[in-house]
Amino acid sequence: MINLEWLRSFRTVYKTKSLSAASELLNISQPTVSQHIKSLETYLNQELFTRKSKGVIETDEGRILNTLVSGTIEELEEIEGQISHKYSEIKTIGTIGISPSLYKTVLCNRMTALGNRIHVKFGKKDELIKDVELGILNYAVVPEEVNTFDTICYPVEDQDLVLVSTPDVELNNLKSLIKQTPAKAQKLLANHNWYAHDAASGYIKIFWLNIFAKKRPNIIPNYIVPNEYEILTLMTSGTNGLSVALRSVAQPFVNEGSLKILPHNKIPFRKLCLVANKKKAPKQMTEKILGLIKA
Repeated sequence: MINLEWLRSFRTVYKTKSLSAASELLNISQPTVSQHIKSLETYLNQELFTRKSKGVIETDEGRILNTLVSGTIEELEEIEGQISHKYSEIKTIGTIGISPSLYKTVLCNRMTALGNRIHVKFGKKDELIKDVELGILNYAVVPEEVNTFDTICYPVEDQDLVLVSTPDVELNNLKSLIKQTPAKAQKLLANHNWYAHDAASGYIKIFWLNIFAKKRPNIIPNYIVPNEYEILTLMTSGTNGLSVALRSVAQPFVNEGSLKILPHNKIPFRKLCLVANKKKAPKQMTEKILGLIKA
């Protein structure tokens, strides 16, 4: 079978009439060019060039072969160039792993600012971190500091929990009530409808443990939707009530006036981080993502 590199070397030697000039153009050694020509001559059982003291000159068989392959080689080189260009574009794709909830609150409205080739994968934290380690993803935005040999972890922001309510809930004196008569504050809160994104009411329990001297809540959520963002969306549908949410998730709803954050002592919860693959995460892209998420 004829090797395409033999024909490429043949065409370059034919045009330059020199093995050394062809090797420079092809960016390969002169012995390699000579071997390509020799292999092609052996395969065809024809002498293609006559060696001179200065360069080479094609034989009649060489002229015939050039006529046969010249257009084809140029077409193949053009296709090769197109493929190389497309592949270089593919290599510039930024791949980011993130949970659906974080995507809506952290990345959704900022994604197009990162460039015109950004691919997002939804998944669970451990799965996304593993994909970054393996180089399947360039990045993952996760609610945890991660330290592995193949990744770099960039802390983005500290996230705290807040008590969120529908606009019609009147608890503006809650902070003072918690301080003066915590039992009354607990009872008042328990009398409202509650929304949660998990059946275990994890955020609500953390709120209670921090605000009410580690006393567990006597609360069974009225509405449970397994997504932090969607449960707050549900709260805006008409029924009044309360929920405990991440401030970053709740803030867009507060900004538009559909929900409000009730005053209480700050509850630090977790650190949001950008995990990057050491080898496959471009520095410029990393800085851009960090800047956008922190904005």
